[in-house]
Amino acid sequence: MTPRIWNFPTFPIAKQLFHVPGAANEGGFTSGGARIMSPEPGGFSMLEIQPSLQVTEWDFPLSSWLMSKTNGQVLRVRLAPTPQVASARSAGVPWGAEGVYPESPWSNMQNWSGDVTAVFAADALEGSNIVRIGMGGLGELLRHGHVIGAGDVTYKVDDIEYVGTTAIVTVIPPIRKAIKAADPAFFRPWFLGTISNGADFRTTYDAENNGNIQIGKIILNEVIMP
Repeated sequence: MTPRIWNFPTFPIAKQLFHVPGAANEGGFTSGGARIMSPEPGGFSMLEIQPSLQVTEWDFPLSSWLMSKTNGQVLRVRLAPTPQVASARSAGVPWGAEGVYPESPWSNMQNWSGDVTAVFAADALEGSNIVRIGMGGLGELLRHGHVIGAGDVTYKVDDIEYVGTTAIVTVIPPIRKAIKAADPAFFRPWFLGTISNGADFRTTYDAENNGNIQIGKIILNEVIMP
């Protein structure tokens, strides 16, 4: 049975970080009390998100909705423009890290349409860590530390070399699903994950800030779909 995938809210955020810290996720406890781990060769990825002060919660209680998605539900997150996202540099997407957000591009998706997409120039097998991307007229837009995407998976550019208009990229984690030549290569990718720290960010739901809501950091662990 394939689990339902829920779309993560597009509310304003202050910070975001994609990283690949280790080779296993904590898998909980057995009925006998033993702690178990879920290993993954090449490491699991994680996405950390710090939401901004939510000023529209009274009308659109998205924070409240998200707090009910902490029991293993799979969330599909499109990465917000940060320095990790190469297309943010070229598309001129506004970025703000502090303050109260009124009606803004973060919530209505405006100014996010100027994304950059390339195509993979060759097949890449599941489990490999090398992809080739045809950059066309984009030039050497991708650099070390940027992120790219294939399907609903985000990868970090660990190493990169340009041969003409082709970028030869070493990625982490390894390729989760086989990639075919001419598949789209997203420079503002999607991430599939489950919230691992629901108790932490649920504790801050209150109405002290004139009815506005400031919830805590959200940590999502990568989900690898069959």
